[in-house]
This record gives sequence, C-alpha cells and structure tokens, in this order.
Amino acid sequence: MPFHDETGTDLHREISMDDEIDIQDLAADEIRELLLEEGSEVDEHQAAALKMFIQDIGGLENALAAVAMLDELERAA
Repeated sequence: MPFHDETGTDLHREISMDDEIDIQDLAADEIRELLLEEGSEVDEHQAAALKMFIQDIGGLENALAAVAMLDELERAA
C-alpha cells in the first residue's frame, strides 16, 4: 500500500517536530494532501482508511510501529 512507505514516516517526523500537528485531528482529505505532497499516491478511500487505522490502533506512534513490524515480516517472508 502506498501510504506504508518511508515517505509517510518522514512526513510524520517533519510534522511532529516542526508544526506539532496531531494527525488524528486532520480530516482524511488533509492527510491525503500531505501524503501527495510527499510523493505518496493515495486516494480518498485510502486516506480515510489510514485515518481510521491510526485512530483504531491508538495513535500515530502505534500505527508506525505496526507498519514497521509488518514491513519486517514481509521482508522475512
């Protein structure tokens, strides 16, 4: 999935260090715009699913940890 790449992680670091934006407070279309600016192509449904995933898993840090773990498992497979 395109939003699981390093660009999203870099975007999170950039946002949280520079602007102190809480990603959960953004609308799905705002998340999509930020990801598009960073080169990740996501549609509206993917952005909404990403927002829901972040909320369901308990925040961005947990989401990033889960994605990193899934990436490790995929590489090991």
